[in-house]
Amino acid sequence: MTNSMPEIDVIKLFYDGIWGSEHQKRLSEIGNELAKVRHYANEMVVDDLFSQTIVYLTGSAYYAGLAPIIQIESALFVEKEFRNEYAYALSVRAYIEVAGRLHKGMRLWRQYRSKTTTLEGLRAGVERLMAKYRPNDKSPQGMFKGDGFNVMTLVKSLDDKIPRITDTYENLSGYVHGGFEEQMLIRKMSWLSDLKRDPNPVIESYEIIAKQLRDIVFDDFADLLQITKPLRERYDERHKDDE
Repeated sequence: MTNSMPEIDVIKLFYDGIWGSEHQKRLSEIGNELAKVRHYANEMVVDDLFSQTIVYLTGSAYYAGLAPIIQIESALFVEKEFRNEYAYALSVRAYIEVAGRLHKGMRLWRQYRSKTTTLEGLRAGVERLMAKYRPNDKSPQGMFKGDGFNVMTLVKSLDDKIPRITDTYENLSGYVHGGFEEQMLIRKMSWLSDLKRDPNPVIESYEIIAKQLRDIVFDDFADLLQITKPLRERYDERHKDDE
């Protein structure tokens, strides 16, 4: 009978690499804190416009930001290990979209904080952030009524941090959508690196963008944690006897 322990050890090390990384731990800590805002809103009547808006902004950042980013970070780790540059490119492309949504929400907040928009304007923007984009009247509306932001609006929101992010996104889209020239060039580059046992140059180039996105994401979450601090403290106060 074959000893399965080495195989189990390899699997454990593999998943430790995914979930044990520094940024995955940070994302988990952020998620635990932001979850307090959701729980507080479920337990209490939050009826003032400011607090409701903060709860909605947090909900968008949690479900449409943090949750997919955790999965994207896992995918980046796996695809780099397997030298799968196509799947890595898909993951970076998704990262741009998700980070763009998170950043758009925080830019709306910063506009309100700098008094270039009103609380009502912030609320309207956050509601759009949570609604689906509807290219025509026949599209389903989803849970939040209204017209959500086009994905390119979310991508362009990152241009204050990553100049020419739109060009990067369009280049990634051209590759993952199966353009002949892009596929031929990138496959040649990858094959050569595989033959030489060199680092995959395609993954390395995309990894630069992934690191930039990661920095933006953590900065935005840091700001959101400051915004939500009063609500999270109220939640902790209500549950201090639960520990």
